[in-house]
Amino acid sequence: MSVMLAGTGAAQEPPVAEEQWPRFRLSLEVKANYRDSDALSFPVKFPFPPEFGQVSLETPSPGSSFELSNVALIGEGELTPHIRGRVKIHVIDLYDRNPTSSDEVVNVREAWLAFGTMAPTLEIPEGSTFYLLAGKAPRFTKQLDRRLESYGLWGTAVGRFEQVQVQLGGTLGRHVYWRAHAASPNPLFFRDPNALAGDNGTPERTPEENDPIYGSGFPIIYDTKASDVNPTGEWEVGAGLGFRLGAAGGGDGLDVLAWYFERELADRARIRGTYYEGELELLAGVGIPLPVEGRDKVEFGANLHARLGGLRLFGQYVDQEIAGLGRTGFEVEAAWRFPLPGLFASGDQPVVTWIQPAVRYSTIDNDFVGPAEFVAPSMFWDWEKIDAGVRVGIVRGTDLTIELARNRMTLLSGQVLEADELLATLRFML
Repeated sequence: MSVMLAGTGAAQEPPVAEEQWPRFRLSLEVKANYRDSDALSFPVKFPFPPEFGQVSLETPSPGSSFELSNVALIGEGELTPHIRGRVKIHVIDLYDRNPTSSDEVVNVREAWLAFGTMAPTLEIPEGSTFYLLAGKAPRFTKQLDRRLESYGLWGTAVGRFEQVQVQLGGTLGRHVYWRAHAASPNPLFFRDPNALAGDNGTPERTPEENDPIYGSGFPIIYDTKASDVNPTGEWEVGAGLGFRLGAAGGGDGLDVLAWYFERELADRARIRGTYYEGELELLAGVGIPLPVEGRDKVEFGANLHARLGGLRLFGQYVDQEIAGLGRTGFEVEAAWRFPLPGLFASGDQPVVTWIQPAVRYSTIDNDFVGPAEFVAPSMFWDWEKIDAGVRVGIVRGTDLTIELARNRMTLLSGQVLEADELLATLRFML
């Protein structure tokens, strides 16, 4: 569109409005769920007091249930083009609570401020960049664009929760980039990798009552939510080096990142809602320990992101050693987004505008053997998990995801346990 100025006869473009700062946005995200979990029980050989009766690892909440899993308040802002921040507060947060029944229900997931230019994954900057981020934020290795609501095994075990950290990063030219962070470590603990973490060490699990609200689940070792204080007095340090191919502004591309983290485990760490403690105390197993050596926790691996047309691909390989206990594995997720013209209209708005099937495969292979009497033997079983589902865009800001998780656990005896979980999530943002 052009404007004719009187008396000149020349076409002039209208003035372009200057972008205004600061800019702020406040949004609300709500997730409602239907969950159906297979009932599964495995008797534990740990010598609990006779008053406890036979203690078993059990599905946290077998059968079907309608649940409101989360309400999140999200605040984002840009003070200038190169200073931005984000705050994200979860309320209810059912699927992140551990133990499920007694952990806090309000959780500040993110609160950070960044200076400089942070080039998003698969976006090629115009030239060299640099940024500094401080606060509570995701690890730079975390998959931020999961296409399913569930987590894979390594998505649960490493980097699921945000860390209080200082993070540096930048690009060297347009295609090579680097990351580094120093963080207060998230305590080492354990949880079931499905939707509900289950209850372990909750007030109801005593010789007198022994009637927890949720079952224990089949927990794996993972890094739980950040503590209010540094549990070790030490820092976790990490670094990464990556390479990107693609075009400026997005589109098809490839991103590969190699990374490394290390820290020392504390003797113990208090966990909200449970009398179990994390870190080395968890591995000590109430007098029947795992074969630990030292206190170093080291993990290295590589991430891969790819985009080609409607295809989205994420892969992660992890090699981890926790106080001499080694485990390795990988996670691969593939999804394809199909745009739709809208199956019908509501007023002037099309309804059902895209569909995105997705599948994820993840494995954990433990390189150590624990005693049969250990309190939670699932921590050293070998695992396979397949998550498959479809996400449907209903209207702008509203989508429905239906997915099925299949867990396959291989015991030291060679016995295999299997359990499925169906999860449907209706998510909308305002």
